[in-house]
Order: sequence, then structure tokens, then C-alpha cells
Amino acid sequence: KATVSVLNWLTNAASLLTHTTMAEKLYSLMVFKWKNVPDKPVLLCSAMDASSFPIMQRSGVKQFMTFASRTVAGRTQANTRQQVVEKDTRIYAHARPEGLCVVACCNENYPDRAAFGLVTKTLQEFHEKYQGKYEASGVCTTDGCLPDPEIERMLKKFQNPAEADQVLKIQKELEDIQTIMMQNMEKVLERGEKLDDLVARTDDLSSTSKTFYKTAKKTNQGCCLLM
Repeated sequence: KATVSVLNWLTNAASLLTHTTMAEKLYSLMVFKWKNVPDKPVLLCSAMDASSFPIMQRSGVKQFMTFASRTVAGRTQANTRQQVVEKDTRIYAHARPEGLCVVACCNENYPDRAAFGLVTKTLQEFHEKYQGKYEASGVCTTDGCLPDPEIERMLKKFQNPAEADQVLKIQKELEDIQTIMMQNMEKVLERGEKLDDLVARTDDLSSTSKTFYKTAKKTNQGCCLLM
């Protein structure tokens, strides 16, 4: 079985990527509530940049970025940072015990240092700003319930990885934060979980995207995370 990423699937199956350079690219930054939720992490706020994809495919790309990020957010333990590596895509996540998890998606050329700096800084600042407003059960239970324009600003600012160096110079790492590197989606999924089932149940993907997923999988074009 070969492991491929959602974004890599989009590249192989539909030739969606238009990148002709090896420049660093940050695709998305999302803040999830993973604790005291009914069944899946709630997307509190997000920012995405799909400008490097064809216009007609940007909606589908955003859907799959949301799906992949939510999947990782629900499987990142508290006080843990992890990097999920899938071909040319990187997903970085950092979770707090209060119930927040920040996830960023980028290409393989975006520096690890910058990506971890972004998710950690965003996590700290978002918690400090909204502490007491999201943690309880029954609070913030629907996507987009806690919008924050700062997330969009952070995504734009960190398109330049050099910004992370300034952040990390003043950022003190906590000793109890465990960092898991180079983990693929196959290991992120919990025992017994199947990607097909997650795709079938998710509301992040439209019926068109789900059909595209099934079609590409049948033709063995790398349509899923695990093949």
C-alpha cells in the first residue's frame, strides 16, 4: 500500500496544482475545539490561501484542506505538537489541554521551524484572547462560531517563513510539550478507522468531491490517504 496525501491526490487525479516553482507555500491555518464537543472537532475560525490552484478547483481544495485538518486535530493529544507528512504536503498541529488545537497545511518546502512557530504562537494567542469563552460543553458547537481576523493576518504574515524566526527568538518552549515528527496519515488514524468511512461521514466534503474521491480511487490515481 502506498500512502499519498489529499493534496497529492488532487495533483495526480485532476492536475489541480499549478506550482511551477519550489517556493515555500502556506495553504491554511485553522483553530479547532476538540474537547467537550458532540462527535468531531469544531472549526472555530480559519484562513485559507488557495490562490496557487486553478480557480475552478479552489473550492474542492479548501474542502479537502478542512477535512484533513479536522482529521488531524481530532487525533492530536493535549500538550503535543505533531507533523504529518504526506508526499509533498505537510500538516502541523499543536493542541492544548483546555481543548484548542491549531492546524496549518503547507507544501514540503515550508520550513518545519516556521510552521511549528506559527501553530504554537496562534494557539497561545487565541487561548489568551478567548479563554473562558470556548471551553465549556455546549459552547461553540458549530463551525465558524468564534471568528478572528487575526488568523487571516497570521496566514498572510507567515507566507514569509523568515517571520517565524522573530517569533521563535522570544518564544519560550514548554518542557512538557511532546513533538512528534514525520508521522504519516496512516499512523494518525486511530486503530480500526478507515479513510473511506471518514470521507462518507464528513460534512466537509460536497457530494461532488466525494464522488471524485471514489472515482479516482477506483482508477488508482492516489485519491485517498491510504491506498
